[in-house]
Amino acid sequence: MSPQKMNTNSIRLQVADRKLGDEWAEWDGCLDEHDFNVDARKRLFISFSLFAFLLLCGIALLFWYLIQPRIIELSSILANWISFFILGLMVLFFFWLFLNILSIILEKNLLLRVFRFEFSLTFLAPVVIRLGNRFGISRDKMSNSFIKVSNSLTRLSRSQLTTPRLLVLLPHCLQQSIRKKLLALGEKYKIGIFTASGGSIARKIIEKQRPTAVVAVACERDLILGIQDIFFKIPVLGIPNRRPEGPCKNTIVDFDEVENAIKFFLNL
Repeated sequence: MSPQKMNTNSIRLQVADRKLGDEWAEWDGCLDEHDFNVDARKRLFISFSLFAFLLLCGIALLFWYLIQPRIIELSSILANWISFFILGLMVLFFFWLFLNILSIILEKNLLLRVFRFEFSLTFLAPVVIRLGNRFGISRDKMSNSFIKVSNSLTRLSRSQLTTPRLLVLLPHCLQQSIRKKLLALGEKYKIGIFTASGGSIARKIIEKQRPTAVVAVACERDLILGIQDIFFKIPVLGIPNRRPEGPCKNTIVDFDEVENAIKFFLNL
């Protein structure tokens, strides 16, 4: 048997010995340590958010530059109004971005709030992740940075949280010893702890239990989708698991980090 065939069989065996989540369906079985060492600081996501803002502004200005002569032919007044609108939108967007960054730096809630909704960096995540990928930054690394940013913004909203009905979501791939310790927290703090094998299952659990706050443990790929899905409805703290054996098998998580997140929501 050729080395190439042996490697292919090895990869298939590695993938076959676990139940892959939807977000890892394309994983080739490689256990390269670099692929799973994705810890990143908050400044990574923040800096690329600024970059994305400048890039979007540049595209908008270029588009307006190209069509402006035609608009002027129709009405110079209309062209002026559109110019003011575009400039005002850019200033407002920059002000919003500045407040998000300042909130994280000063650890004070300065977010824009309209009725019940706070406008944070969350909705920028898909754009920033794609942009980072263009510069060779993996989506897992960028997602790790985003999760830390999202957690900071959630913690800053503490004054707006009522006594929550807390729900803890765990992935199916956690090591059993860690799972038992985490399940014991449910009895200790009188909270619901559930295992979700994927994003669709997690959504069903949330819809059924109707929590007012969520602590979620999962890989970055599942967490970022979950945070985007429920961020505007329910405050959530995401805790990425670590994958020494690759995704979806015997993953681990910092027990103290999970307990601290529970204590935060329970105001302990």
